Amino acid sequence: MKEVLIKRAVYAALFLYLYAVATSCVFSESISQIPGRLYPALCICFVNDKIGWIGGHFGKIWHTKDGGKSWKLQNSSTTKNIADIYFVDKKCGWAVGYGGLILHTSDGGIHWIKQKSPFSYFWKTVYFKDKKHGWIAGEMGTVIGTEDGGKKWNVLITGDDVIFNSITFSPDGYGWVAGEFGVIYASSDSKKWFLQDNAVASQGYTVWSICYIGNHMVMASGISSLLLLKPGYNSKWKAIHSLERLNGEKSLFRILKFKESLICVGQKAIYYSKNPEGPWKRAEIEGKLPYGEWLCDAWSNKKEVWVLGIKGSIYKSSNGMKWKKLR
Repeated sequence: MKEVLIKRAVYAALFLYLYAVATSCVFSESISQIPGRLYPALCICFVNDKIGWIGGHFGKIWHTKDGGKSWKLQNSSTTKNIADIYFVDKKCGWAVGYGGLILHTSDGGIHWIKQKSPFSYFWKTVYFKDKKHGWIAGEMGTVIGTEDGGKKWNVLITGDDVIFNSITFSPDGYGWVAGEFGVIYASSDSKKWFLQDNAVASQGYTVWSICYIGNHMVMASGISSLLLLKPGYNSKWKAIHSLERLNGEKSLFRILKFKESLICVGQKAIYYSKNPEGPWKRAEIEGKLPYGEWLCDAWSNKKEVWVLGIKGSIYKSSNGMKWKKLR
């Protein structure tokens, strides 16, 4: 019990530090509305090589039509923090966040409409397979799902004293959700979820990101350079330590598949590998990260991949090895 409390304290301290960095210069709405300023940013999503969105604190949602070079603030009609954002096409998308916030748009963000949430929990992650079928996860070990585009959300699992940070699905319908203390649940039908036996691999460390990478394989990343690999649907989770040896990153906030490579986003660096078990190499980033910047999210399509920093820095790559700074 003592060990669990210590780990939760570490997790809370890290979260508060991230929040403090993100809001260190932002104590009013007017500051965050400076034209062209993406600050503080938390999540990013693209539907092609041109059109994308960023969500952040105070209900801020920005939109780009030129691949991330310029951004325009949209009216989200909320001041609650946006933790995650997901679009299935140029028009249809969802944003989730604090206080049970669920927003939906059917016109690319010109209008954002609130959807009814079954709880007022902090929603941390959202994923949609198409315009009707989607899932949201977050506080209190909760996953909710919809089959009608969010008109009705059904509770799939709830009750654990953990926060789920990330959710992912395979093309054939298998799903995984992960979060605090290395807790991971899996589903073969997106409705019934079961706790995974990964305690040895995760050592109780919080998982920030989980991603299906193809060929029945899943990877997860988290605190203390945590990298986990599930080589097959019926395989056990195992720890990968190559990134820890490489640079000693304190946290790996996002892992994703891009073309034939894997991309992993640390606090101050981006890594890539052709093989899930490594070797992982540090990517070349144009210029230096601004003072206080913290890389926090990433998104990829078939052609390009973007990485976002909490102070609005955006980096773009077509190969994962070299990154151009857009902002």
